[in-house]
Amino acid sequence: MLKNEKVQKKYGKICTIQIFVVILHRQNLHTMSKRFFLPLLFLVQSLAAANVSTLDSLLIVFENEVSHADNYTARRQTYIDSLCALRPMTPELQLHIAEAYQHFQSDSSLAWFLKLQDAEEPIRTKAFIEVVQLLGSSGHYSNAIAMLEKANAPSVTGIDGYKIVWLLYSDAAANTQIPMFEEDLRAKTQLYYDSMMMALEQDTAFSQESLCWFNLYRASDQNDWKTAIRWSEQLLAMTTPEQHLYAILAYGHAMLYENAGDMTKRREWLVRSAITDVRCGITDNGSSWLVAQDCMDAGDFERAYRLSDYSFTNATFFNAPTRFIQIFTPGHLIVSRYEHELRQSFIRQTIALILFAVALIAMIFAVAYAYRQNRRLHALNHKIQAMNDELRSTNRLLKDANHVKEQYIYRYLEVYSDYIRRLTTMARKAGEKDPTAFMNHEMENFYRSFDDTFLSLYGTFVQDFNALLKPEARLTPKPGERMTIEMRIFALILLGIDSSARIADLLCYSPNTISNYRVKIKNSALGDRENFENQIRNIRTLY
Repeated sequence: MLKNEKVQKKYGKICTIQIFVVILHRQNLHTMSKRFFLPLLFLVQSLAAANVSTLDSLLIVFENEVSHADNYTARRQTYIDSLCALRPMTPELQLHIAEAYQHFQSDSSLAWFLKLQDAEEPIRTKAFIEVVQLLGSSGHYSNAIAMLEKANAPSVTGIDGYKIVWLLYSDAAANTQIPMFEEDLRAKTQLYYDSMMMALEQDTAFSQESLCWFNLYRASDQNDWKTAIRWSEQLLAMTTPEQHLYAILAYGHAMLYENAGDMTKRREWLVRSAITDVRCGITDNGSSWLVAQDCMDAGDFERAYRLSDYSFTNATFFNAPTRFIQIFTPGHLIVSRYEHELRQSFIRQTIALILFAVALIAMIFAVAYAYRQNRRLHALNHKIQAMNDELRSTNRLLKDANHVKEQYIYRYLEVYSDYIRRLTTMARKAGEKDPTAFMNHEMENFYRSFDDTFLSLYGTFVQDFNALLKPEARLTPKPGERMTIEMRIFALILLGIDSSARIADLLCYSPNTISNYRVKIKNSALGDRENFENQIRNIRTLY
């Protein structure tokens, strides 16, 4: 996907998602008569209020869909897995699989398209064009151009072929730092643009869709954004919000509104594009990180942080260098601003506490409160000792009573994790300077104790667990540890605790983190990933 770039040449500023390429140009506003200024201002404010309401509603829908994004991506992965299981594996099926991966996982899509380089026509040419497009959109311009030159680029014909090569040279020209190369790339950009427009114009079966594209490109080339928006609206009308093409068209529609100076409509259509991306299980998101950036500009730092994290997670999964480059700088800025707001909030709370503590009576109550809390902590320490004795007793019972080992371990986890939370709460109330560090220290002891207890029953668990994974995915505990977090998660599954939310509660992680670890490990399974957890449950104890 091409990024925005201001250039004072004919080609101007280029912005696209594979289909949309528009030449940007900021136009000066016409001078308005004062007699129309106030009525016009009132009208604009009324329309803006309505648009803001629509934008807020769309943002709520988007965030709700993001919270279910794992379900959508899992559904897409299941669909792809079902395609891969079909037989016979014909070139047509391989092409279908490659296209299913195309906006989901860059490496996998490229690998499947490369398998078709020796296929019969027209599949071979289709796969070749898609490989060039994937390399270009991933930032591997030199490799893509080398493929074109090796295959004799002028032989790439047809509207789709011209369009992909045009986008490649446009993006390469926008990103090169060498003027000599840029001039050559611009010339090739114009060549393929002219070829594409000629092919569209000479299309004997000139469909309504082709007509829309032709007029959209021509209007964009002439900086006639209002006309371009009208043709873009007709293209959108040919799709539905359930199609990925709608997300691509909506993104391009937003860019047209940006060029026309309507930033409210731009934000609205970016959110619509992002919603469709989520629902289609797309991880190559061109709009979500721009939505996050808009939220930051609007001062909504918390929402910007959540959406930026979602975008970065998708970029990591999709694994395209250009997406990281696009997201890194605004993402880093969003995180910095969010952390700054948290620090400012903390400073304000601290100042309020200091002012409150200045009063003599408040200080007396604070001292009395601290004294009472110290007494409670002292009493709690005795309870902790008793709980530790109970845990040691439970350990002995676990070794002696094989038929109830899982119940005791589960009880052990509940008691210990509850103890850590209670102790951290008391420490915070008692004025502990860094309750988070206190909790982390206790969690390290908890993990160490859990590892020792579990491995006393399942002594070969680490070896058995790794034996179920692909060699390159096998895990090694850090020095001083006996198990990794992934091993602990599946150790709990072995004990019959299947809920990610319950596992997260016991190990003090977020449910989303636990789910991601489970999916990651299952994807690395040596055999059937759907049967991986059943294989874990079949691991036996030492007794």
